[in-house]
Amino acid sequence: METLREDLQLEKHRVTATFSLSGLLQWETEHYSFHKDSKGALDIKNDVIGFSRGGSSITLHTFNQKSVQCWGSAQKRVERDVTLEFRSNEACKDWYNAMQRVYDNSGRPRRLLVLVNPFGGKNLGKKVFAEVVEPLFKKAGIEITMKETEHHSHAKELAKSVELSKYDGIVCVSGDGVLTEVVNGLLERADWEQAIQMPLGIIPAGTGNGMAKSLLESGNEYFNQANAAFAIIRGCKQTLDVATVVQGQVKYHSILMLSWGFVADVDFESEKFRSLGDLRIDLWAVVRVLWLREYTGSLAYIPASGAEKAGEPLTGQEATSLLERSGESDTDRTWRKGGYYGPTASPLHSSEWRSIEGTFIYIWAQNVPYAAEEVMPAPKAKFNDGYLDLIVIRNCPRWKLVGILLGMKNGQHIKSKYVQYIKSVCDFIMIFSTSSPSWIRCL
Repeated sequence: METLREDLQLEKHRVTATFSLSGLLQWETEHYSFHKDSKGALDIKNDVIGFSRGGSSITLHTFNQKSVQCWGSAQKRVERDVTLEFRSNEACKDWYNAMQRVYDNSGRPRRLLVLVNPFGGKNLGKKVFAEVVEPLFKKAGIEITMKETEHHSHAKELAKSVELSKYDGIVCVSGDGVLTEVVNGLLERADWEQAIQMPLGIIPAGTGNGMAKSLLESGNEYFNQANAAFAIIRGCKQTLDVATVVQGQVKYHSILMLSWGFVADVDFESEKFRSLGDLRIDLWAVVRVLWLREYTGSLAYIPASGAEKAGEPLTGQEATSLLERSGESDTDRTWRKGGYYGPTASPLHSSEWRSIEGTFIYIWAQNVPYAAEEVMPAPKAKFNDGYLDLIVIRNCPRWKLVGILLGMKNGQHIKSKYVQYIKSVCDFIMIFSTSSPSWIRCL
């Protein structure tokens, strides 16, 4: 592999530097160190936003992770420009071209469609884009097309109609809702099989931000908008399971979570306090604990192989009857309207179904570990394991429920005897016995 070697000035200090086509910049000097742990090295792929050339110098826009230690295992990144000054323009050009080749082969995006939700969370979407995302993307040399979402489902409409060949990815500056809309829009396209391969990115600017937190945590990155933007700049990718939800004639696709009972009530009923950001969730959770409700219904699911099982097993006839009662069969799918409609139902009749019936405080189905920045209901969840993690709470006193909710900050709640933690194959039915019976089917 080709390695360049040059005597140059790095931040006005004379050094002997090398650059390999693997992207590693190293230098030797007794007088200069980028930081005390770097040992005179920078990884162009992982520590640099972008670079620019002026005459006989190259400026590296670095975003190094080891500069400031934070609480926990993740570390903050600090943005800083580092200048390399060469003896000749020719040497500078050779190094610049070598760095450009590394970038061209790194899988970094060059053209991005950025959807900004100006109404999410505390209405900070436009500010986050202007002050954090846009400057970083420009330093990375990314061509940006920005569109603001104007109403509910606007992101879905844009994803359904956008000419995908113009972009290397779609980025949402928003909460989890806009990202979910984009996934639904892509899966409703006639070319959904190709469309869903489009890389998607999320910059946290909403109320919960569970997907961004889960992704950054998995990469041992500190949770903030700049780190999320840098992960997109670097072209970091993670495959993700998608659940198809059918409720009567309504169909949609879920990537984060589904809930029924206490959690859903807190989410929907606190909407009128959206301007408070994630504080609205905490405040309304207190209200719902004080005036605690129980919900009568049943949950049918298929346990993951080797996972702990809860509830009673269903016979094949009972499972078949359950599918038919929910309005689902192999031949009757009146809700199909083009695009992706979920996997076929035929294998489900022979699967090992189990059922839990009675009263519930809540049922929470989670696809990734975090539902919000400081709420981790499913510590065992994986992005692409083909399972949904179910958190079921029943017959729990109020004061114990408070402890469970507080324990969700670090996943300790699953140790409670009132919590059933179930890994389920992404095929389950929730049947709710209410005055207006409702069936929700996940595929």
